[in-house]
Amino acid sequence: MTDKPPFTATELTRPFWDATLERRFLLQYDPAADRYQFYPRPISLFTPRTDLEWREASGAGTLVAVSLCHTPGPGFGPETPYILSIVRLREGPRVFARVTGAAYEDLRVGQEMRLVWGEERGEGREYLFAPAGANP
Repeated sequence: MTDKPPFTATELTRPFWDATLERRFLLQYDPAADRYQFYPRPISLFTPRTDLEWREASGAGTLVAVSLCHTPGPGFGPETPYILSIVRLREGPRVFARVTGAAYEDLRVGQEMRLVWGEERGEGREYLFAPAGANP
């Protein structure tokens, strides 16, 4: 049992959170723009389309930003400090997530990262990133 807040799906985000339970990371795709977007939205960021497709992402990306968090969110106190990151996925969107499998001092902007799966909470599973060669 965890004290961390559960993930709660809405009608819009349900495909994403359901896929995380299957350890799949989905992005919305706009075929007219040939671009992906994240976090799920009711309309494309690139065109006025609302008929977006869900496509599975590779989970590979590049570290864009990294920070060491000393002020925990609810339920994260025992893990403080923990590493937060922004990773640009190979498909284009940037994703905000925690990092595992590396010390803060060893992370570098531009480093190759890969998606790894954390614990199931509520209606979804936590997604994290680790250095591409790490074994978290």
